Formats: sequence, structure tokens, C-alpha cells
Amino acid sequence: MLNLHVLRLFYTVATTGSVTRASQKLNISQPAISAQIHKFEKEHNIVLFEIQGRQLVLTPLGEQLIQPLQKLFALEEQVQLRIEDHHNHPKGKLRIAGNYLSSSILIPSWAALFKKKYPEVEVHISTTTSREALEKLINFEADVAVYGLGDMPLPAEPGLHWTELYADEFLFVVSPEHKYANQVISLRDMMAEPFIMREAGSVARERLTQLCEEHHLPPPNIELQFTGMSGSIHAVSAGYGASFISLLVANSYVTHGKLAKVNVTDVNLKNTIVMCTRQQEHVEPLVEKFVAIAVHNKDSMSSEHIL
Repeated sequence: MLNLHVLRLFYTVATTGSVTRASQKLNISQPAISAQIHKFEKEHNIVLFEIQGRQLVLTPLGEQLIQPLQKLFALEEQVQLRIEDHHNHPKGKLRIAGNYLSSSILIPSWAALFKKKYPEVEVHISTTTSREALEKLINFEADVAVYGLGDMPLPAEPGLHWTELYADEFLFVVSPEHKYANQVISLRDMMAEPFIMREAGSVARERLTQLCEEHHLPPPNIELQFTGMSGSIHAVSAGYGASFISLLVANSYVTHGKLAKVNVTDVNLKNTIVMCTRQQEHVEPLVEKFVAIAVHNKDSMSSEHIL
């Protein structure tokens, strides 16, 4: 049987970059860490580290072990959290991760419906980027991830299941008084405008940058940056610059005359909204119930919000 304690020592040395830092992090002496790793290597006739100059580097086998060990210790942490949740939330806990779009428009109504049926369940919703929402699910830090794919591929991680919710799209928006409001212009002219966007890592910002690369244009001139979408929308509606956002977010603002769409030629950017969970055999009953509520009510949004 593998010695998980030694594997944790190895993993900590590998991820911190030295025995010294691992010793400080784990509060275990350096000689003890080195001795246990060397013993483990001898027992299994393997080499995990090599010394190159004054540096400790991973062998090819050592590098291969990092990813499965990361998942192993994430699972261990998940078990510990489940035990803690059992004591702190005996009726259950549901963790939902979503990008800004999902957390501001989609998830709140589903969570409210879920709480009406299961008021004793603790529900925690975290707002992050699309990539981080998926990473939270993969790392067992979330039970459900709802986010926009943008140009991201469908999750290929083993053990995950995804459901397509909406065929959203990105669009350019400006103030109704802007010279390009409701006009048809080229992408080159559009990209000459100052942009107001969310932080780096958001799907819309990454897709806009990629769009410029595809058309051999300079990257967007982002003059204002906000952590959430609300700040960007208010700044644009006040009359400065342009933004590139989801139709699900923009539509109500356009309908009420606070934003105006810019029709950019030869640009048609889809942004599929997906819900991702673990495979059916690994899904807990609470997750199944939330997914069922979300899927059943996904079409209850008014037609102005979906394509």
C-alpha cells in the first residue's frame, strides 16, 4: 500500500520548489522529509528528484505524479469538508460556481426556487470567471458550474457531464447618444473606440482579443476595467467608450434605452451557456435536484433574454 504521508511530502516539495519551503509549510524538519522521500524511492525502486547544479528538479516520473496527486489531495480535502459540512450543515450544502453572467441573471432565480423546496440546505454561490468556475468543479471546490463557453472547448475532463442551456451571443454596445449607436460599421472602426471591460480572464475579454487577432487588428484599447459587469455597463451608458458583452446581460439595457447595439459587419459570436456537474454516478442527490430545477425553468425567462 502506498504511503500517502510520504506522497504528500513529495508533492509539497515539488509544488513549493524546495525541501526548505516544504519544511516551513508542513512544520517538519528538512532531514525528516528528505529521509522519508529517499526511503520511499528505495522501496519502490524509483527516482522522483534529481539535483541539477544547486537545484532540485523532478524526474519524468516525478512530473507524471503531480497531476494525479493534486486530484488525490483535492479529494482528501473534499472528504474533510464533507465531514465538516455534516456537522455544520446537517441538512446538506450546495456549492454553485458561475461566471458573472450566470451569477447575476440565471443562478439567482434557480437558487431561490431550490431554497423554496429545500429551505434547510445551505446554498453557497461564488462568482468568478468561466475558466475558474470549471476549475472549481474539477478541483471539488464546487458541485455545479454554470458559465459561458465563449471559444472554450466543451469540458473534456473525465468524470464531468455538461448540459447546454442557452445559445447566447456577444455584441458590441455603446451609449444611445454614441455616434455608432444602431449603426452598421466595420470591425476596424469599432476597435478604434476606447473599451470598458471586465478584468482579464473573463470570456468576453478573451474572445474580443482573439477576434482582433483573427482579423489582424491591434488588441482592444481598454481604458477602464471593472471587476464586475455592472461598472462597465454604467460607464458605457454614461456616454464613454464601448463594451463587448453577452446578449443575456445587455438585452434589458438595450430594451430600456440605456445601451444601444452596434452592428459590426462579419462578426457573429456565439457564447453557449452550459451547466457542468460530475458524472451521474458521482452526483449527489442535492445536485440532481438543483440541476432538475434549473433545466425545468431555463425556458421560463422571457423570450427577450434568450435566442
